[in-house]
Amino acid sequence: MSAPLPSSKPDVRPIVVKIGGAAGVDLENVCNDVVELIRCGERVVVVNGGSEAGERVLKAFSLERPEVTTPTGTVVRLTHVTTLRVLMMAWVGEVNKRVVLALAERGIPGVGLCGADGRVLVAKRRPPLKIHDGGRVRIDREHLAGEIHSVNTGLLSMLLDQGYVPVVCPPAITEEGVLVNVDADQIAASIATALGARALVMLSNVPGLLENPNEPLTLVRSSDDVEGCMQLAAGRMRYKLDAARKALQGGVPSVYVSSSRVPRPVFVALTEESGTKFTLPRKQQEVANART
Repeated sequence: MSAPLPSSKPDVRPIVVKIGGAAGVDLENVCNDVVELIRCGERVVVVNGGSEAGERVLKAFSLERPEVTTPTGTVVRLTHVTTLRVLMMAWVGEVNKRVVLALAERGIPGVGLCGADGRVLVAKRRPPLKIHDGGRVRIDREHLAGEIHSVNTGLLSMLLDQGYVPVVCPPAITEEGVLVNVDADQIAASIATALGARALVMLSNVPGLLENPNEPLTLVRSSDDVEGCMQLAAGRMRYKLDAARKALQGGVPSVYVSSSRVPRPVFVALTEESGTKFTLPRKQQEVANART
């Protein structure tokens, strides 16, 4: 029997489900829930990452994305034209189409889109990157990274209205027509904000935010202080919390970070049986809602 959703009847506001790209993510498991949500009358947008697939394809081409350090101490993985083309094979050609095919096998029509398709994700390219290099600072002007500037909500809404499931992935495109790498968690947050989603569910290979990353029993079940939780986060979890903060401040009522590998991953996240739920304090939520 289906787990109940928080609302008693379908909401016209969509649910955005982000499927992580790390090793161990159960894509098929998530797609089962997406299909059931659709059949319950929900509107769903899926965002897929592709980090594990991307690294595998880069290795097959004997390529790598070097890590560099900025003058502020931030570690950045570089993306240039050649590596971005290869990464697209994984993000767009492999993982995105796996999601579309998984939905099709279950009788649900999905439409795969990268940011350039219909200009669904328009980004602003980041400025040239200052890099520490052997005791001196050099500038990398070829680094292709960006931040989401706008979302083509008209296209996404049209697809949703016609009964399709948009499946969106990086890269994004700039106003000048340049493809840029954008973090998939940030894409999910931007889409959720732009569409006025009622929930953002980010599923990966970890159970949620842990006070101790090596102890699953230290799971933080809920918090209205994303900023304060940043001190507990490490690695990719910091990106997820940053995306959660962006979505909440953009008016999304709830963000869930949970595992893709538990039974019924989307449903148990939405019903708070698994993972971590993030909200804003009531006063901040009222301010965020007033801005949307």
